[in-house]
Amino acid sequence: MVQQSDIRTEEGIWMAKPTHALSATVVREFYNLCNRAHELWINHLELFDKNPRNAEITESIARPEWNRLFSISQEYSFLQIVKLHDKAVMNGNITLGIDYVFTYGGWSSSVRSDLERLKEKLDRFANQLRGVRNKVLSHNDLATILAGARLGSLAEGDDEKYFEALQEFVNIVHDQVVGGPCPFSNLVKNDIAFFLRTIKPLPIRKQSKSLTSPPTPCA
Repeated sequence: MVQQSDIRTEEGIWMAKPTHALSATVVREFYNLCNRAHELWINHLELFDKNPRNAEITESIARPEWNRLFSISQEYSFLQIVKLHDKAVMNGNITLGIDYVFTYGGWSSSVRSDLERLKEKLDRFANQLRGVRNKVLSHNDLATILAGARLGSLAEGDDEKYFEALQEFVNIVHDQVVGGPCPFSNLVKNDIAFFLRTIKPLPIRKQSKSLTSPPTPCA
């Protein structure tokens, strides 16, 4: 069914092209999901991998909490990526993601070919994280826990290539439905820089004040 819908922004009203199957609202929400995944990836990259104070923090009394925040950030980032690759229909429910946009976009043969090429590239990356999501992030798989199995292995730079391909996919979809590209936001880099400026080391005496004693461990 051909749809036409508009969404309001600060700049005015964006309308889907009248001959397209997807509404502008759906495309905008799809962009928001992709941009969210990109934002969380950049957040982790800047806060941990590229943080010039990383060594200082990991060698300080803050190391246990820093490692905990690292895991929380990484796991949540992985989860948002894999969610983009859920099937369009799951257990009778419609899921907005790459497969939905690709399947129900009503694309011309040339556009569909470009999107399919990008989708295959994106899926290859996400498939490396699917086991992590299914066995650890969304479920506590007993066999995986007892085996202490390490799931997911990414080559250096694969994540950057993934988001480059995702940006290209989003740009094609947005151009076809609304018009023009729709770049991801990089402002989170500024947020991390401001955040790190507020973190100042304290003397050990002040750091240790009000610390609680650990509970007696299980037998």
